[in-house]
Amino acid sequence: MTAHAQRGPLSGLRVLVPRATGDPDPVAIALAAAGAEPVTVELITTVPPEDPTELDDLLLALGAHYYTWLVVTSGATLPVLASRAEEVGSTLAELVAGTRVAAVGPATARALRQAGVQVDLVPRGTSSAAALLEQWPAASGEGRILAPHADLASRRLVDGLRARGWEVDDVVAYRTLRGAPPEPQVRAAWSAGEIDAALLTSGSTARHLIELLGPPPPGVLVCCIGPSTEAEARRLGIPVAGVAQSQTPAGLVEALVQAAATENRAPR
Repeated sequence: MTAHAQRGPLSGLRVLVPRATGDPDPVAIALAAAGAEPVTVELITTVPPEDPTELDDLLLALGAHYYTWLVVTSGATLPVLASRAEEVGSTLAELVAGTRVAAVGPATARALRQAGVQVDLVPRGTSSAAALLEQWPAASGEGRILAPHADLASRRLVDGLRARGWEVDDVVAYRTLRGAPPEPQVRAAWSAGEIDAALLTSGSTARHLIELLGPPPPGVLVCCIGPSTEAEARRLGIPVAGVAQSQTPAGLVEALVQAAATENRAPR
């Protein structure tokens, strides 16, 4: 462990991170900044839809100013939208020019802005579909919303928007699959209780944690990104030590810091 990793409120703790891509992981970075040793495991992987034709057609309609709003409920949607925008000869920023954009939370909003997209609505408080729906403006005239989402996404937002009078075109932007089997040394460390904590960023990561590694051994601190992830973890019988108040990498790590303090996990 480096000297940097030995400082901070989580010093000495090994923490499982459900890393889904090969890009720098913001949760792992936040953990390292707090002194923890991230143990990244590909619990989930995201892939484009098998047939992107419908998504491409709706993106072309987006570029033709057919929609009043684009709503993005996951940062994982962005690489797919950017890739498909390129396939239709444009960029996401160009396609959404003149269309209002909503993001489910600050992390998704930040990713959109980094892609050159102006964000018009981010819910206050909890980053969730319920919070976004609660703060969504009332329909006026012939408003239409484009809602790309994961194949396993809840219908709550789309159904709620329709109930409020909006026309909504929802389309699968990506599929969520179980990740690759973990390395043998990771499996052994998990089973032996040598990993102190695990962070869950979606219901899918909770399910695949059980499938790929098994239930957390006694004493493992499990923290969830938000209430829906917590509900799925508890449904699976996973004890939850903390839930992020802010659905961001920093908020998730802060939940672990608080859980560790409550359990008196002093830095080593």
